[in-house]
Amino acid sequence: MPPRIPVRFPWAAREATPMINASLATRSFSSTAPTLALGPESPNYIEVPKPAQPTFPLKPAVKGHLPVPRDVFKTRSPLSKESEDFIAQATQDAKKVARPGPWNKDAEYRLYKQRLADARKKALREGVKELHERKVTTDETFTAQIEQSNAERRRLAMAPPRAVDILTQTSISKGVRDFLGDALPSTPRVVIAAQRKNAYEKRLARQEAVRRSRLHDLYTNAREFIVSEEQLDEAIEKAFGTDERPVRWHVGGQTSPTGTGASPWEGGVPEGVSERLQKLKGGEGVGLAKERVKKVAEALTGGKM
Repeated sequence: MPPRIPVRFPWAAREATPMINASLATRSFSSTAPTLALGPESPNYIEVPKPAQPTFPLKPAVKGHLPVPRDVFKTRSPLSKESEDFIAQATQDAKKVARPGPWNKDAEYRLYKQRLADARKKALREGVKELHERKVTTDETFTAQIEQSNAERRRLAMAPPRAVDILTQTSISKGVRDFLGDALPSTPRVVIAAQRKNAYEKRLARQEAVRRSRLHDLYTNAREFIVSEEQLDEAIEKAFGTDERPVRWHVGGQTSPTGTGASPWEGGVPEGVSERLQKLKGGEGVGLAKERVKKVAEALTGGKM
């Protein structure tokens, strides 16, 4: 005989398990139901506490969508369906009701058809009115909900900032806060027109100054313009030399009629930035200083030297 393992499960009464032999239960010293000896194959072998209030499964989500309901009051007739004229035309009564005689074989059937027709007319009249009342009520409720939602949204949007937001916000300048909050002071149109006119005049003045500077440079350099073939030949001979004495290059890259090379690359690689900086440190930058002084004098006097 296997050992008896007492396991409690208070939610199961003894009457619910009449098949279990009472001899398997341990002796109880109280008036409560005795515990039962269950094997490992039983789901109640391990006691699991149950909550006082049971939990229920969530309602499953309905898949798909409902179709848009048809507007039953839409008609091609000039009369609306909820009007009395339309209902009267749709449920016209017979001008002359033919009552069957007492000896007709189908008297009961004809009377049944007449009662059925009257019931259909009555249901149509009442149904149209009730549907129209429900439609009006639904539209009013929906419109009221939309208006209430818009009013609540407008109230929240126009509400002043809370004190906790003001005290905990980061340090932003007042101008930026006014710009973000659309609270900048409105500028009159006269002031805006004056500001635009002033900015336009300043722009024209800058353009005029540039034109005058360029015209002055053109006037001061006019003596060096080439206007004849003799001046062109002279400039070419000065830049490239003559056939008897062509311009040649020295080792350092300078040009002169007495040079040794026919190309500037025959004297080696030209000077770089490091070589020029070394010359400046060694006291060989007097020529650069003169050029700078010349440019400063031209900028101060407005002329050309």
